[in-house]
Amino acid sequence: MAPLRKCMRGAMKGREWQISFSFYNKKKRGWFVFLLLMETAFSKIGFCEAGKELQVLRWSRSGSIRSYLEAHQNEERPLMEISFPAVAYDAYASEADLKKVAEFQGKQDVLLWRGEGSWVEWQFSVPQGGLYYLILDYFPLPAKGMEIELAVYLDGRLPYDDLGTVRLPRVWKDAGEIQRDDLGNDLRPGQIEEPVWSQRILTDTQGFYNKKLPLFVSAGSHRIRLELRREALALSRIGLSNPPEPPNYATYLTSVQAPPAPGQHTRASSSSSLLIKIQAERPFRKSDSTLSATYDRSSAATEPMDPAKIRLNTIGGSWSWKLPGQWIEWKVVIPEDGWYYFFAKGRQNFQRGMAATRIVSIDGVVPYKELENLEFPYSLKWQMVYPRDEKGDPCRIYLSKGEHTIRLEASLGRLSPILTAVDDLTYEVNALRRRFIMIMGAEPDLYRDYQLEKEIPGLLESLEDLSRRFTEQADEFERITGQRGSEAATLRRIAAQLAEFAKHPEYIPHRQGSFRDNIANLASWILYRKEVPLELDYLGFAPAGATLPPAMPSFWAQLKMSVQSFFASFFEDYTSIGKKQKGNVITVWIASGRDQAQILRDLIINDFTPKTGIKVNLSLVQGSLIEATLAGRGPEIAINTSRGQPINLAARNALYDLSSFSDFPEVARRFAETALVPYTYRGKVYALPLTQDFHVLFYRKDIFAELGINPPDTWDDVYRILPILQRNNMQMGLPYQATDALDLIDAGMGARNIFPTLLLQNGGAFYTKDFTKTALTEPAAYAAFKQWIDFYAAYGFTLKYDFYSRFRTGEMPIGIASYGMYNLFMAAAPEIRNAWEIRPIPGKRQADGSINRSEAGSGSAVIMFKHIKNPGAGWEFLKWWTSATVQLEYARRTETIMGPAARLNTANLETFEQMPWAKKEAEVIKTQWAHVKEVPEIPGGYYTIRMLDTAFSLAYYNNENPRAVLYKYTDMINEELARKRKELGLDHE
Repeated sequence: MAPLRKCMRGAMKGREWQISFSFYNKKKRGWFVFLLLMETAFSKIGFCEAGKELQVLRWSRSGSIRSYLEAHQNEERPLMEISFPAVAYDAYASEADLKKVAEFQGKQDVLLWRGEGSWVEWQFSVPQGGLYYLILDYFPLPAKGMEIELAVYLDGRLPYDDLGTVRLPRVWKDAGEIQRDDLGNDLRPGQIEEPVWSQRILTDTQGFYNKKLPLFVSAGSHRIRLELRREALALSRIGLSNPPEPPNYATYLTSVQAPPAPGQHTRASSSSSLLIKIQAERPFRKSDSTLSATYDRSSAATEPMDPAKIRLNTIGGSWSWKLPGQWIEWKVVIPEDGWYYFFAKGRQNFQRGMAATRIVSIDGVVPYKELENLEFPYSLKWQMVYPRDEKGDPCRIYLSKGEHTIRLEASLGRLSPILTAVDDLTYEVNALRRRFIMIMGAEPDLYRDYQLEKEIPGLLESLEDLSRRFTEQADEFERITGQRGSEAATLRRIAAQLAEFAKHPEYIPHRQGSFRDNIANLASWILYRKEVPLELDYLGFAPAGATLPPAMPSFWAQLKMSVQSFFASFFEDYTSIGKKQKGNVITVWIASGRDQAQILRDLIINDFTPKTGIKVNLSLVQGSLIEATLAGRGPEIAINTSRGQPINLAARNALYDLSSFSDFPEVARRFAETALVPYTYRGKVYALPLTQDFHVLFYRKDIFAELGINPPDTWDDVYRILPILQRNNMQMGLPYQATDALDLIDAGMGARNIFPTLLLQNGGAFYTKDFTKTALTEPAAYAAFKQWIDFYAAYGFTLKYDFYSRFRTGEMPIGIASYGMYNLFMAAAPEIRNAWEIRPIPGKRQADGSINRSEAGSGSAVIMFKHIKNPGAGWEFLKWWTSATVQLEYARRTETIMGPAARLNTANLETFEQMPWAKKEAEVIKTQWAHVKEVPEIPGGYYTIRMLDTAFSLAYYNNENPRAVLYKYTDMINEELARKRKELGLDHE
């Protein structure tokens, strides 16, 4: 019997079927047609375009540095230097962004370059082709205080992805010595920039690649272009060279001419046994403003130590000095020429089984290779660490008499090749899973055979290869760390799953959930492993014969400190932010973390009180203002109140009318046009906004390019791309928060879901003009409500999801979310770097061709209570706290301590202009900000949120008529609003 021959092709857009069958008898043919129809009716069929074959998936990341190095692995590295002045450029984007000066900060012939998004190009010649490093002699110009960001193009092309984002650090230092508050606790000094000329070889921004970024340049004439992505700088010279690698320790010993042979001692090492100790919490300079002093009270041997008070006695720790490339410098004075041992007392108790690696350089030079990878092993205890030779003996360094600069730079060390490889593998398995989703969907039919090995040519071989490479990296990781088991379990788990898929591809639909989780864990594993946190107590140099102090205290010393700390705990108040003040004083509560409260306290002490003479009793409180106020124990001013609280308190005559002050109009101009609307009640303003949050559109550039679609500008555009996304089993995310907690209700309705956006874009409103009833029975409201329901009921949008995770994996390559998510993706999703961007949200096109992108927002505020004893003093504090300069300083210090992910969503327009946003992203945010129309808060407004959500749930889950449920619950909202007005006596006024 001849075999059954079947050819089936479906057009993705037209779904035009081309089916031909050839088999022997009609009875079999009838059964086949029946089964085919059943398959069509009850299964999701993966289509390919008519007449075309499926393409083999391109697994590898073509633009990675590993691919680039593999392509040029046999090239020479010429020992020569090619250098040319920055002022000798040949082409540029805008002459207005450039200025040539004869002298600048001690350098001759300097190019001053301002203007984000502009580029400059130079022509140069190379006598001998090979791999070179690009060196820039630069000086940071005043801007927003961020790292300078550039892109490097050679002969009009980007050599590899890592050169698309290279960063040049600014130099920072402590603003002064460590001071103490009026309780005797140390205060962390502020951070200020210290601009200096720096000569820097370009390095990997992400820190995966542990060496400098190379460029292959053939012999002959070339053009190099630098594009300024962020900030501003001065350039002196641009160079290409191959600096010599540090020698090994044995070679170093023979190369130093001045000292005697090793084993003999100079006068310095024989006559002096004094240690040269540098307290780590007092650095000279640093590469990042987050690298500030902290405190440790776990060991009696930490210097300095106080059993009762907080002493800033270390630097680094779990939240700073953990990213590759971050460095700290200290000054040290060497009393005599001679051989010295370098030592550092540190602790790495943050990442189990890992060693924190630091590159040690002295006066800008790494003396020998053993100092390129100085490892601080994992331990719960403090350790004394020093470089060792191959035999395990301590290594010496020859130092001349006088002042020297010592730098410790965070590095991935021996783990760099592993993390680079795993990063590329993560890209590959993400691409593989996206292909699975395109064929099967995010939730596959478990009873269908998708025949993935036929749909994706070479799938089984690729799965075996990926599994093998993951296993190799896990083996190498365990060899380097000396740890087996849990530390490499993430790599072995996904390797085992890929091997299982290769043997049993029919398991793939059943394992999609765990496969997604394993990929997410893999990305988290990379993020965790690329951090190399270290806490330092002190470092220094010891002459030969000197005895190093123990890293840990004796039993008796530790016992003594523990006893003293125990008794001190009965008398010391570690929760107060400063001592209680007397006299002309106001009481302020702040709802935040302790670090933010301490920043505010420092600003009050150093700025507000000296300028005004008004003292402040500041308390860190995470409680309800209403209960405290009713009990007569509330504050006079409250900071960071949620969106719904001011009007709830104002309706009960508890807040002070801020609009009664004569200079209120001037203060109001600090904020967006409608920012005061949620805090306005019966024509009076009872709060000033501190933060204002709203939505922007996030989308994956790489996936959109793969699908051949553009990001939507209007909702009509959204409807046009939805079929393409859904045919590839991808989704779009819309914001939604269920009203299942009081704090969510208290946060207001502005940014809870997409309904306020649709309502405003349709020209509707939540309430009537007199704010006594809702306006949700108007045609615009119903149109918005129906559109909201249809997104989920008709178009299959997912209601509850983790946008952060799904955006990373590509399941949800587009979504609307808070613009604050931008910082989260930048900080915690390195695997999709340069693959996504933000845009204004979709809008509704108007008759005149414009697009209405209106949306509501959310945020926090500062309020002043009516019982305040000195309203003038309270108003002075509110004006000071909401001013642009103070909010900017607060935002910068917060970001310094907590990182970019904690960037403030400030409500002050001038503050935002000075915050460290890149120009492109800032323009998007400002464009959308101009369309924000805040929703009024009224007494009983919480019921509007609850009933709208109930109406939505009934229409979506129970398939009830949208118009009927909307009108029904609108009546209930109006009844509650009337009851609340009666309760507050508003109808009698």
